[in-house]
Amino acid sequence: MTLQFDDGGEHMCNLYNVTTNQEAIRANARTMSDLMGNMEPSLNVHPDYPAPIVRNNDDVRELAAVRWGLPCSQFALMQAAKKRAAKREEKGKAGRVCRAAED
Repeated sequence: MTLQFDDGGEHMCNLYNVTTNQEAIRANARTMSDLMGNMEPSLNVHPDYPAPIVRNNDDVRELAAVRWGLPCSQFALMQAAKKRAAKREEKGKAGRVCRAAED
């Protein structure tokens, strides 16, 4: 989603809300096919999470849940993995308890 601002620039939005129901989306977009199942309301739709979209597929407009967002660079993916690993390691250290073996 691209937003136009007063400064004339365009900025990408990386978070949005689904504030309507599935039937309203189908009616507004005139979809012919619904692959969503039961759509849950969502106040925080983040990149890399499933979100409703309307797409053209074989000349049929369909409502589907897809993972969305801008692709991350390999560097960003590696940094995120290292950060998660460090958190898990710290959590593991905090949870360890040393006990003397009983004779």
